[in-house]
Amino acid sequence: MNPAEWLEWYEAHGGTRDLELDRRETVLFHPEHGFITFLTHDETLELHHLVGDGKYWQGVLARVMRIHGLKTLHAFTRRNPRAWMRKYRGARITGYDMEIDLEALEDGQ
Repeated sequence: MNPAEWLEWYEAHGGTRDLELDRRETVLFHPEHGFITFLTHDETLELHHLVGDGKYWQGVLARVMRIHGLKTLHAFTRRNPRAWMRKYRGARITGYDMEIDLEALEDGQ
């Protein structure tokens, strides 16, 4: 799918069409797997949107973190964050936010 089609898919599955991105945010797109948006600060990758194939993007996020020397992934979900707890040992949930270190992210693949 092209970016517009992925945005339509995202909107139909509980997301939004009008993504408000920070000017420092990075967008990675793949026609078969969807897209992610994130920014980095300190030793953290802050994931804002993941649309499409989560397993594929999990590997991409781990590689980005390793390349840039990032230690922690911080992500937000509107869905039940307890599903993440089942997948990632060592994840910490606060409200709808999850923090996980690089090792736990790679172990969950």
